Amino acid sequence: MSFVADDGHIRVLLCGTGTPEVSTARAQACTLVAAGGKMFLFDVGDGAVRSLEKSNVPITSLERVFITHFHSDHFNDLATLINASWIWGRETPLEVEGPVGMQAVLSGFAQSYALDEGYRSTNMPHLAARRDVAFGKALEIAFPEGKRSTRVYDKDGITIDAVLVAHEPVKPALGYVLRYRGKKIFISGDTEVSPANIAAMRGTDLAIHEAYATHVVRRAIPQMKKLGMTADAEVAERTIPYHADNIALARQAEAAGVKRLVLTHLTPYPGNFVTRRLFVQGMSDIYKGELSVGQDGMIIIL
Repeated sequence: MSFVADDGHIRVLLCGTGTPEVSTARAQACTLVAAGGKMFLFDVGDGAVRSLEKSNVPITSLERVFITHFHSDHFNDLATLINASWIWGRETPLEVEGPVGMQAVLSGFAQSYALDEGYRSTNMPHLAARRDVAFGKALEIAFPEGKRSTRVYDKDGITIDAVLVAHEPVKPALGYVLRYRGKKIFISGDTEVSPANIAAMRGTDLAIHEAYATHVVRRAIPQMKKLGMTADAEVAERTIPYHADNIALARQAEAAGVKRLVLTHLTPYPGNFVTRRLFVQGMSDIYKGELSVGQDGMIIIL
């Protein structure tokens, strides 16, 4: 499948649906959206570049990368992506857009990769001719005073708006709304279920939303403590409040008129048929649209 085909459709690839834990079985947060012959990447967690390669995505052709926030599982593979794009043929610096702090992150990557860039440029004249591509181009998003949404991309009929979501104590934490040919997609990033997200979700054809199976985690915490996994139990307890409880998410998606809800950033990760059914237990009693549990490599076409 060609992700850069300009045929009027929107293609969504879930290139990372995992938890914040590093896993050999799945990548951390990553979603690719292709529209109008352009590819946009939202978050680049650990394993994302391998996942994109597995799906035959030409990473040198990415239009822009958008980062939702600066938890490491959302940008662990960003430096790898920039470096690989430069080495394997990208002609212009990869634009990476995100919250204030994006410039500092890319500057840090540039310092870390300075020796690599120097060695490769010395050895390969074609890389030396485009050394600026090696480090990407940071774009920082600023919101007008009192506004929770701002347009960050508007070209060839494609618009992308950054929206503030609720992921305390992370500020700002962003979601993104992409529109193309009358279709609307919301990519939540990390967020609790909050009334602040309703406008972004309202009437979406597709919501790619993080999901936290609180009912499963709460049952697991006492058992974790009995097994001496006190640190794991504490992490589980502390992460519940700032992620999207499944049942609350189902209520909000139904109220917002979301046509299709795809769950990603799945915590705890449901690795088989039984746990996937348990993960969404009770959601379909509330949300009447199409509900899917995401998997790495899943493709959705609108």
